[in-house]
Amino acid sequence: MTPPLASGSGRPFRRVAVAVVAALALTATAACSSSGDDEQDGSDRTVRVGAVGAGPATADPHGSLFNESDWVRLSAIYDPLVGVDEDGAPAPALAESWEVDDTASEWTFTLRDDAQFSDGSPVTSADVMYSLGRIDELADQNGARLGSVDMGASSAPDEHTVVLATSVPDAELLTTLAGSSFIVPDGTESFDEPVGSGPFVVSAQDESAASLESNPDWWGGEPASPGLEIRAFADPRTMNEAVTSGEIDLALGVEPAAAATAEDNDDLQVIRRPAGSTTPLLMRLDEPPFDEPGVREAVKLAIDREALVENVYLGFGQEGADLPQPNDPSAPNDLEPPARDVETAEQALAEAGYPDGVDITLHTSAAYPSMVPTATLVAEQLAEAGIRVEIAEESPDTYWTETYGQVPFSVGYYSQMPYPVWVRQTALSDSAFNETQWRRPDFDSAFEEAMATTDTDQRREQLADLQREMAAEGGVVAWGHGDGLTVASSDVDGLSKGPGFARLKLTDVAISS
Repeated sequence: MTPPLASGSGRPFRRVAVAVVAALALTATAACSSSGDDEQDGSDRTVRVGAVGAGPATADPHGSLFNESDWVRLSAIYDPLVGVDEDGAPAPALAESWEVDDTASEWTFTLRDDAQFSDGSPVTSADVMYSLGRIDELADQNGARLGSVDMGASSAPDEHTVVLATSVPDAELLTTLAGSSFIVPDGTESFDEPVGSGPFVVSAQDESAASLESNPDWWGGEPASPGLEIRAFADPRTMNEAVTSGEIDLALGVEPAAAATAEDNDDLQVIRRPAGSTTPLLMRLDEPPFDEPGVREAVKLAIDREALVENVYLGFGQEGADLPQPNDPSAPNDLEPPARDVETAEQALAEAGYPDGVDITLHTSAAYPSMVPTATLVAEQLAEAGIRVEIAEESPDTYWTETYGQVPFSVGYYSQMPYPVWVRQTALSDSAFNETQWRRPDFDSAFEEAMATTDTDQRREQLADLQREMAAEGGVVAWGHGDGLTVASSDVDGLSKGPGFARLKLTDVAISS
């Protein structure tokens, strides 16, 4: 899944979605017509955005966020403490600057003095402390999104200064906070009528769609478009059709087939973000048969990674060497994808106690386009090595809460995120989303040591060693990585081509005249 970034699941939207969006569109059109113009100039038109999502929209920016559509909407409404630049690296946002002590245990953030919420109140350190405190309180829901921050030891010495102490030294704290540390007014308990300091303000919303107006008082400057209409699609194929037909102006996270078609359409443009997503196989190390290392080795050797990339991603991707975040600066570049070797896989299976093969169930869901095709092709490939797979396709509505991480063998989904963030959420003994039950105290200690290393090159090599260990012995089979794909109308300008949270930046997006 995409823990917090995540992002990660798709629960079916109510049928009211289409009606709501239509109503929002009519409202926007009526508003424009009232100005006396019969036809909107392109640059003055609201941009219609589609993103994968299901179930009622999540209003709370600090809890569980598994839908891409939720991330798009909340990133437009709320500012984070630390933002990201076009390359996805930490950048100033509500914090205009920061400094860290020599031990990487205390970070001091200076807040900008020109940020205000949509209700006109200024953003202060009290708002930041309250918001981070809520994120900390909801750690079980959000995958410990705050990372190592110790809120009890942190403070706000004045209205524009926040001092964050960490429970352990953390030289990568900025990557943890970047893009996801949404700030709300101090004391906020209800999010039905969002009050944020971001580039857009909600004018109308329902459980599955939202209409946003640009915020002329945003500290970053007024956005390029007058507003956004954000619509969530439970079925990615419906989103593909919507952008192709012109029902929406851009679609985030489209299927490879739609991108391939769009490349031949002069009315559309395709943005590719290499290795923007991963659809791994997840094997629980504490459940038979995957508690046997030989079975895990057999799975890794029996799959045909090249064929998976070609058939699942239609070539819009690359083979994987079981690294969950291959774009991270710490990802080791000396690991090659294991070559398929069915004979050795059969031998490993036999030595693990399964000379006659083994029967297993692979759980998957249509929550993301690549998940069901992955399961289907993997089942065919594993059968050749004596691993007989029954596919159980679960409802997107409950997959991430009732299946993911709770069954021996499943298909997951990752969006691009910093490797240290991924580790904290999924690979430590106490991680909230420890999907494969990888629990190794030595690994935990080595990770903590790496986070305490202030020398960047040394820290990255320490993290690379941890990734080599997990690739060899762990239960994550990251067989390949798909390009992050956005399809937009050819008259859409200002699209971000950046990875990670940078993909959500819509402040420069507008319809050309």
